[in-house]
Formats: sequence, structure tokens, C-alpha cells
Amino acid sequence: MLNRELLGPSLFLALFTLYAIIAWQIPLLPFEEYETVTSATLPKVYAAFGIIVCLLSIAATLLKPKEQPSDEQQTLEKSNVLRTVALLILMVLYSAMLEPIGFLLSTSAFLLIGFFVMGERRKAVLLLASIPVAVVFWFLMTQVLGIYLVPGNLWS
Repeated sequence: MLNRELLGPSLFLALFTLYAIIAWQIPLLPFEEYETVTSATLPKVYAAFGIIVCLLSIAATLLKPKEQPSDEQQTLEKSNVLRTVALLILMVLYSAMLEPIGFLLSTSAFLLIGFFVMGERRKAVLLLASIPVAVVFWFLMTQVLGIYLVPGNLWS
């Protein structure tokens, strides 16, 4: 019964449920006790919204008229699973490299390698889709919004 169309929403439902459990355990600061909006409000809203969307997606999939599935639609391809695992490993490496090499280099490398793993092989597209995005995002975060992004230990 659990096919490819139900796998994604089911996994996200599990993640949003765990997120909701954690969000409802966020302690309030003493001055937030009688406030309408607190530090836990947005995580609770995100969790509830995510759970609702996942349940709607699961319901839409289950209520959809049955069609004769082909063998190609029912199986998860090995290349897609390997690509997903590679991206998960890449995310862990990205988070580990933020501190040593900084936001700009690690984000550019993450996007470049991520696009390569997803199948993009043109060098111009790889470079123009990763480096400018990282630089513009860095500029918006640090210069426009004033948010600190780690520069890395290479520069100090």
C-alpha cells in the first residue's frame, strides 16, 4: 500500500510530528508568559501547517481514482536512492564545513556539488547557479539584514 506517492508525505508527516513535539516543549521566558506571540509561536504554526499539508496530501493520494500502475511507477530506482543518500551526506558535510571554511565557500561548494549530484554537467550552469546565489544570499543576510554569518577560520 505504501507506494512512492505516499512515501514522501508520510516521511514529512513523521518529521513535522517530531517538530511539533519539540516546538511544544520550548520554554517561555518570564516576560513572555502573558504575551500573545512568543518565541514558540512560529515553530508551533509551522508544525501545525506542515502536519495539515501532509495529511491533505496523503488524503488526496488515497482518494485519487485507482489506475493500473506500471512496474516503472511502483519501484524506487536505485539511482534516485543513491542520489538522495549522496545529498544527505553532502548536507552533513556542509554543516561541518561552515565553521572551518566559512559561509561563502561552503555554500558555494555545497550548491556546486549538489547540482552536480542532481545531474547538471554544464560547467557554466554549475558555476553561475552556485556562486552568484551564495554571494547574493550572503550579501542580503549580512549587509542588508545585519545577520551574522560565520566567515570561517581561513580568513583569520
